[in-house]
Amino acid sequence: MEKRYIFAFVLIALVIVAQMVFLRQIEPERSPETPPTEITGQRKTSTDNQPTGQVNSNDLEVARDIQRQWEITVRTNKYEITLDQSAVALEWKLVEYLERGQADESTDSVLVNLIPEGAKNCLQIVLAPNTTDAILRASKALDLAHWQLTDSSKFNRTEEDKESYSLDLREKTSPRQVVFSTEIPQQVKIWKKFTFYPDTYYADLEIAFQNISPTGQAVRIGDGQYDYSLRWGPGIFGDRIPHDQAPSEKNEGAIALKPSEPSKVEFMKRKELGKPDNRTDGVKVITGKNEKPEPVLWTGLNNRYFAAVLIPETSRGAHAKLIELGELNLPATEKKSQTRPEVVASTQAASLLIPESDLTGENFDRFRIFVGPKITSLLSKVQAPDSTEEKPEKVYLDAMLSFGWMAPVARFLLGILNLCHKIVNNYGVAIILLTLIVKLATAPLTLKAYRASLDMKKIQPQLTSLKEKYRDNPQRFNQEQMALFKKNKVNPFGGCLPMLPSMPIFFALFDLLRNAIELRGASFWWISDLTAPDAIYVLPFTIPFLGENLNLLPLLYAGTTLLQQKIGVGMETANADNPNMKMMQYMPLIFTFIFYNFASGLVLYFLCSNIFTIFQNLITKRILGGEESVDVIQG
Repeated sequence: MEKRYIFAFVLIALVIVAQMVFLRQIEPERSPETPPTEITGQRKTSTDNQPTGQVNSNDLEVARDIQRQWEITVRTNKYEITLDQSAVALEWKLVEYLERGQADESTDSVLVNLIPEGAKNCLQIVLAPNTTDAILRASKALDLAHWQLTDSSKFNRTEEDKESYSLDLREKTSPRQVVFSTEIPQQVKIWKKFTFYPDTYYADLEIAFQNISPTGQAVRIGDGQYDYSLRWGPGIFGDRIPHDQAPSEKNEGAIALKPSEPSKVEFMKRKELGKPDNRTDGVKVITGKNEKPEPVLWTGLNNRYFAAVLIPETSRGAHAKLIELGELNLPATEKKSQTRPEVVASTQAASLLIPESDLTGENFDRFRIFVGPKITSLLSKVQAPDSTEEKPEKVYLDAMLSFGWMAPVARFLLGILNLCHKIVNNYGVAIILLTLIVKLATAPLTLKAYRASLDMKKIQPQLTSLKEKYRDNPQRFNQEQMALFKKNKVNPFGGCLPMLPSMPIFFALFDLLRNAIELRGASFWWISDLTAPDAIYVLPFTIPFLGENLNLLPLLYAGTTLLQQKIGVGMETANADNPNMKMMQYMPLIFTFIFYNFASGLVLYFLCSNIFTIFQNLITKRILGGEESVDVIQG
C-alpha cells in the first residue's frame, strides 16, 4: 500500500514543478541594434465610393509650438487619474490598493498605478490605423496638438505657474464630465468627453468627430476600412515581488474577447511572433472561424491581479488587434527600455479598431474604460456603454480570470472563501475555515480509503508468505495474490481510488490561492500579504534556490508532514527497513523546497490541511481500530 502513497506524492510534486516551469513566462531579449520593423500584411485601401473630401496628412501637423502645457487630475473613491494636454492618461492610480510590500497607508506608501512611466499612449486616438504613411503622422499630430480643456473654469486651479486643474468626486454622488477638443483646420473637429463616476472602477469616454469643411463635402478620416483606433499601452504595471511565480501569457499581456466565444480569452502568444531577432509580424488581429476580423466585446492589458480594458458599443462592431512594439515603428532603444522593472507586457499594446463611416455631419462613439482589480463580483457587473435596463449588454469581463484547468471548481471554492471572509472578516481565518470545510467534505472518501488500507494491512502477512513461496514464479504469485484479494473482498486500488475525486479540489485550490486578488495585501498574524512568502527574518546570507528570507510557514508545514507520517493511517504495513518507506521520509524536505517561496496563503492551506489530517487520522483510528481483529480468509 505504501508504494501507492509514494506514487501519489511524487505525482503531485511533479505536477506542481511542471506548472512552475512550463507556465513561467520568459521575456524575449531584443537587440538594441535591431531596426524598427514595419507594419506587414497591410490591407489594401478601398477606392470605391470614396468621399470627395479626404484629410490631408499635411494638415495634421498642427500646434507643434506648444507654448505651455496643462494637466488635470480627477479623484474618485476608486481611482486617481491624471490627463494632459494630449488628452491621454498619464497615470491611473487605484486608491484602495498599495504596491505590494507597502503594508500600511503611511506617507511612504505607493498607490498602484497601472500606467507605466514609459507608456504615453493610453487612450490615444490614431487616425487611419492601417495606412503606413498616416499611422505615424496622425498619431504624432494628435499627440502634439494642444487639446483644449472645455470649461476649465469649472475645475479647481491647483498651481499658478502652469495650468494644472483638479476635479474631486470623493464627496459627490453624481458623475462629472471632462471634455477635450482639438481640430484639423477646415476639415474635422474632435472631442473626447470623459464621464467619471464617484464609486466605480470604470469611466465612460465619448469620441466625437464633426465635419467643419467649408464646402460641406463628406470627409474621410479613415483608411478605407477603419476610421481610427483607440489604444491602451504599451505595458501595464506588473505588481511583481521577488520569487513571484510568473503567470501564463494570458494572465499577463494583451487580451481580447469575442462574443462568439465569451469564455475564451484571445491573447498574444509569443510563438506566433517568431524569433525575437526576426519578427516581421507584430500584430494579431482578432478573427473568427473564417479568418476574417470579428467584432470584439473588449480588449486591453492585464496582469495577475489587475486589468485595463477598453469596451466599445456592441452595436458598433469594433475590431481589435494586439500589438508588439516593433509594429508601432518605435526606435529600437525604446523597444528595449523598461523604465520600471515591475512593468510587464512592456512590448505589447491593445487597440480597438473602429469601422469607417463617412463624416458628413457629426459622428460619435462611446466606450467604457475599466481599470481596476480582477474581482469576480466587479467584473461580472460591468456592461457595454450602450447597455440599457431593457436591453443589458453583457461583456463577460470575468472571462479574464484564470484559475487553471479546474477553473469551475476554483470559482465555486472562491465563493465559499468569500463567504467565510464575510463571517470572520479575515482571509487568513477564512482559509482555515475553507480547509476545514474541504476536509469535512472529503471525510467519507478518506474513511473509505482508510478501510481499504486496513483491509490490505490484514492480509499483509499472507501476501508476504506468498511472495516468499513463489519468489521464483512471478506468474503464479500474481494468480495467488489475486485469489487472496478475491476471497477477502479486498480491492488493491481501494486506498487510492476513493481519493481521486478530491484531486480536482486540490488543483483548484492550488491555482485559486495563488491568483485570487482577494488575498493580495490581506494580513494574518505575522503575515502581511497572503500572496507573498511569510518572511519573518532576513538572513545575513543567501540560501541557494531559496533566497535570503527565513519563511516560517514552509518549516511548520515540514514539521506537520513528519508528524503526519508518524501517526498516519495505512502506513504501518511498511517495514522500517523498506527502501520505499525511507524515501517517504524525504518528502517533507522535498515539498518544503517546492513551497518555500510560494504564496503564504497557499502554504497556510497545506499546513492547516496537515493539521486537520492528523486529527482526522487519530479519530479514524479510534473509530475503526477494532476492525483489525477481523479474521482473514486464507488463500
